[in-house]
Amino acid sequence: MKRLLTTVSILSTMTVFSQSSNIYKNGWIDFNKNGRKDIFEDPAQPVDKRVDDLLAQMNLEEKTCQMATLYGYGRVLKDELPTAQWKNQIWKDGIANIDEHLNSLPFKPEAQSQYSYPFSKHADAINTVQKWFVEETRLGIPVDFTNEGIHGLTH
Repeated sequence: MKRLLTTVSILSTMTVFSQSSNIYKNGWIDFNKNGRKDIFEDPAQPVDKRVDDLLAQMNLEEKTCQMATLYGYGRVLKDELPTAQWKNQIWKDGIANIDEHLNSLPFKPEAQSQYSYPFSKHADAINTVQKWFVEETRLGIPVDFTNEGIHGLTH
């Protein structure tokens, strides 16, 4: 029984990995994971057509989430990197923006992150979060990451 469970677990992991890695095509990304190039996924299409196609595919929750900002780790976000629990959070439908993620505000100890320095480590962590949104949300809409300019770079 233990061997069977281990085998099933490995196969499930391989299936999930192969599905997410199969979205990357030659010259385009299958963001909605349907196996075909939709208008919004086709870089050769005019922007207006791409926007109209994407909006037509979005449900109300996805549209609502694209109007929201999630404040990063140590503010609202409790995890530095994606966890299995993210599939149950409001951002499971995507999010427009994550602000001040992993920037270790010096005056906010709960925001200290192992991913702030060196800056290459910070970039790798941000890319990991971005990959989660592209590969794990229904439409794979990328996230905009920002830091508030009024504070300057707060690393």
